[in-house]
Amino acid sequence: MKPYNADEITVILTVWKRSHLQKQLNYILNQTKAPAQIWVYQNETHFNINIPEDVKTKYNISFIHSKDINFKFHGRFVLPLLADTEYTAIFDDDTMPGPRWLENCLETSKRHNCIVGANGRILREGFEDLESRTTLGFGDGAEVPEEKEVDFVGHCWFFKTEWSRYLWRDRPFSWDNGEDIHFAAASQIYGDIKCYVPSMPSNDLSLWGDSESHLGRDDLASWRRGNHEKLRSEILRYWCDRGWKPLCHQQKD
Repeated sequence: MKPYNADEITVILTVWKRSHLQKQLNYILNQTKAPAQIWVYQNETHFNINIPEDVKTKYNISFIHSKDINFKFHGRFVLPLLADTEYTAIFDDDTMPGPRWLENCLETSKRHNCIVGANGRILREGFEDLESRTTLGFGDGAEVPEEKEVDFVGHCWFFKTEWSRYLWRDRPFSWDNGEDIHFAAASQIYGDIKCYVPSMPSNDLSLWGDSESHLGRDDLASWRRGNHEKLRSEILRYWCDRGWKPLCHQQKD
């Protein structure tokens, strides 16, 4: 089998109902660690995308379109199975990384052999009997003075491409949410992989995973749906029953 291209990154950008693609491409093309290729994944067709051919060629941008089927939250995680780079970074459509974000991710992932995210959550003890808001958050537009191990990450997932296979060993509890929990839990269970939010100091916004966190607070945000917390609570319990150990459970061992 051909080995992965060492230290190279495939960036996957998700397009659904938000029209931030051009803005996001500008952020990605300004990275100090340039991606080897950029895959723009459009889920359904809510508006037209027009990337000039010369730009696509210059920056190795490819367009993948699920025209008639909504593959929801998990569909984009199939694509790394086809990538030949050692690393993959999947971005939500509202996430605008600082110019050293991919560099920051690469260094953090190498240091801890971990999944890296632009934000993260740590579950509080007793979360099994409560809703998913019983978490401690890191990122989300706030500084992270020192890198932090967390239970799961979101907004951006930076990881070794080969780890994407862990997500597909089990069927999701729901296709309607929880891809962040699913990926973290399955990677821990099958690969002993941890999750980290890297250092994002207040005096260096170039290292931040998201420079415009306000974009994720619009009416399209999944957390605004009425069943969001209940569903995520069920997903958390599902994965704990399958052997996932959040940090608060590990402390009891």
